[in-house]
Amino acid sequence: MKTYKDALKYLEQLCQFGIKEGLERTKKLAATLGNPQNFYRTIHVTGTNGKGSVCAMLAEMLKAQGLKVGLFTSPHLESYCERIQINGENIPEDDFTDMIFRVKDSNVDATHFETLTLAAFLYFKIQRVDVAVVEVGLGGTFDSTNIITPELCIITTVALDHENILGDLNGIARNKAGIIRANVPTITGVTGEQLKIIRAVAKEKNSTLYEVNSQQLTANSYKLNLRGEYQKFNAAIAIKAAEVLGLDKAAIEIGLANVKWAGRFEVIGNVVIDGAHNPHGAAALRKSLDKNFPRGKRIWLFGVLKDKNFDEMIKILFRADDFVIVTKVPSERTAEPETLCEILRKRGVNCIAVEDNFAAVEKLKNSGGDVKIIAGSLYLIGAVRKFFIA
Repeated sequence: MKTYKDALKYLEQLCQFGIKEGLERTKKLAATLGNPQNFYRTIHVTGTNGKGSVCAMLAEMLKAQGLKVGLFTSPHLESYCERIQINGENIPEDDFTDMIFRVKDSNVDATHFETLTLAAFLYFKIQRVDVAVVEVGLGGTFDSTNIITPELCIITTVALDHENILGDLNGIARNKAGIIRANVPTITGVTGEQLKIIRAVAKEKNSTLYEVNSQQLTANSYKLNLRGEYQKFNAAIAIKAAEVLGLDKAAIEIGLANVKWAGRFEVIGNVVIDGAHNPHGAAALRKSLDKNFPRGKRIWLFGVLKDKNFDEMIKILFRADDFVIVTKVPSERTAEPETLCEILRKRGVNCIAVEDNFAAVEKLKNSGGDVKIIAGSLYLIGAVRKFFIA
């Protein structure tokens, strides 16, 4: 009898093989499993930042419309089961284990993310969902989720992240535009030069394009259960999606009022937990902090991956009178705390390196300050958030 721990061990083994570009393996795997992704309606969401929040909002709206809604997102914070949800409930560990080993037993070579993607699609078929909101893992064109035939495509934002894989901003935009489908409507919050790329692909594929910009914050007329100034823009995208899908205004209202999305400007007492992990996300976090906590001492717990533009993140996030506790991200890709401290000190920011996460959390808890912020990596948030939940 396979256990949840067995499933995690198997997924850990798959991580060693990294990312393999192309959709042939995914298509072969899906075909072997009976193409489960074709048994329900789907909505496809990509973007550098905001895609998870938009997915969560839209799933809650669809649920309020009376539908049975699957939600596939990544990464998780504390449990793999968070990635696969139905009507806001995580997949049970036993079912997660069953799905992972059904995919494994297909005997088709698959990567870590391909395995998770088909496990989600298979679970949604077995549970007979009406619709699934599917978040892209990385990019769009060659992401394993891109085997679905959605009834709506959403591209939230384009900003620099994963440049080593996706290239410059134009390359990122082209990759994300790879989810656009012929004769299927697309919604985007992308601006600037990259919007021209989205427009060109939408025109080529005869996809009706709905553009949402920061001047169209329809979310201001709704009660939104997510803090953070940037969530208003995400909500505007989700609202437009709901309107295109023909959802009732009541479902939109209920969905926005009830939505939960952990680790995104999540305020617990005087602690703010935010998954900002690139310069675009850092700018959004800083704006929200300045709006909600404009005065007072800020104490930070900060850790970031070494392949991120942490120089720019540091420039954006920290004020001269902040105090920063720098720790390791629980990943082999972590940036070294002392490296980050050197940059902080050069900018005149007081900091200390505490490599152990638990010791860093204790240091944060025992520090003064008017507001405490945890940011820099979702992997870090996943490791420490539990210490702040009552």
